[in-house]
Amino acid sequence: MQAVFFTLVWMVCYWFCLPVYAVGDSPIINLPKSTIESAIDFHIHSSPDVIPRRLDDFEVAKLAARAKMKAVVLKNHFASTAARAVLVNKIVPEIEVFGGVVLNHSVGGLNPDAVEAMRRIGGKYGKVVWLPTVDAEHHLQVFHKSGIGIKVAKNGKVLPETAAVLKIVAKENLVLETGHISSEEVMAVVGAANLLNIKNILITHAMADVPGLSLENMQTAAQMGAFLELAFVNDLMGENAVDDGHKNWHQVSISKMAAAIKLIGAEHFVMSTDLGRKPDPLPAEGYKLFVKKLINQGISPHEIDLMMKHNPARLLGI
Repeated sequence: MQAVFFTLVWMVCYWFCLPVYAVGDSPIINLPKSTIESAIDFHIHSSPDVIPRRLDDFEVAKLAARAKMKAVVLKNHFASTAARAVLVNKIVPEIEVFGGVVLNHSVGGLNPDAVEAMRRIGGKYGKVVWLPTVDAEHHLQVFHKSGIGIKVAKNGKVLPETAAVLKIVAKENLVLETGHISSEEVMAVVGAANLLNIKNILITHAMADVPGLSLENMQTAAQMGAFLELAFVNDLMGENAVDDGHKNWHQVSISKMAAAIKLIGAEHFVMSTDLGRKPDPLPAEGYKLFVKKLINQGISPHEIDLMMKHNPARLLGI
């Protein structure tokens, strides 16, 4: 009888308990009824990472699946997330998890071989190529950091090494993200990407300090076919930010994001959270709050669906 009891307990735990993984801190699961069903988060930071993160890859996927989301994209400034995405999809098949590579110094900068390796290792889940972020020359200048920065364009034209990366993106139908380069470089990259018939372009947190696009730049980029990312974390930044690493960024308020949506059109935007730091909300919870705040600013449910479901799904081809 005792053996039967323990067998039943084991079966219940096997089917219903959230797994606890070795990497990262296990979250407390207390999510309300989902308001982000079928949503895609194009920008989540998870552990393992150089920067302490609140969740590991598996926890991110499990929580997103519980919120009935469609997909998430894992981002890391220092290492490819493509192989990690492949493994997570095996463990948490209820949601699709994508990865990519950020072309910072740790992978050789504007390195076509790093892009090709990411694609081959990740298969369908190795999908996103970010141009330099924390090692971009513009990022270093804006945040007054020392080091040798990476430029991707000069005098309005992309550099040869950038062009080599763009050719792989075009050939393999990957998603090109602009990273933390300058607004002038962004416009040069979008122009060059168009010439190569790159279909999937996303301007990384377009309204943040990096790249710091003006509304005019955003309109032009949108007209050229690029999507514009709005990241919830930018509303949490500024001098009153909970996380010290966010205090040197300027806040991009939800009201400013809503104004940009109304001016340019929701069909040109992609919503994401860019969450992952320990003091910040869990990504799924942050996404729900993002939706609520945008609706309070007069953004319609139809516009929300475009930005959190249809536009990112088009970029990922799902």
